[in-house]
Amino acid sequence: MKKYPKSSYVSNGQKVTMSWIETDSVERFKPITQVYGICFNKKGEILICREETDNKWQLPGGKPEIGESVENTLSRELLEEVDIKVRNIKVLGVQRVEFPDNPNKQEGSVFYQVRCICEVEEILPQSPDPASGKTWERKFVPADKITEYIKWGEVGEVMFKDARDLWRKRD
Repeated sequence: MKKYPKSSYVSNGQKVTMSWIETDSVERFKPITQVYGICFNKKGEILICREETDNKWQLPGGKPEIGESVENTLSRELLEEVDIKVRNIKVLGVQRVEFPDNPNKQEGSVFYQVRCICEVEEILPQSPDPASGKTWERKFVPADKITEYIKWGEVGEVMFKDARDLWRKRD
């Protein structure tokens, strides 16, 4: 059995463990609660964002709506949050989240977050996110420096390496 990289953190006094699973198919992973994009520009840089300047940098993305595909979720969320259009969306893998006493009972104690890579097609003028009314700060960072901005431990290190490798192999 393959050993998956794991990282843990404490949320409201409870341990949350994440495992990275590289896969190009998400059919067997349920429930999927989030879809996020590792969005590359033509220079091979990765888009990061934050809702307010005092928040941590993160990947853009969000929650799928009922019946919505991974690709449609990602495209919609990227337009809403960071005002970009993307193409060539490819599933990179899933992050398995184990949260035994998750206060969000709909998610359950084990759920999955999909990570995709994609290519930025168009950067649009920024507008407020319809969900929050706030405008997200966005910027591109060198792919080999991404873990200086997004610190997700071993899971992040392996996931971003997988993303860089898949990006280099595309077409």
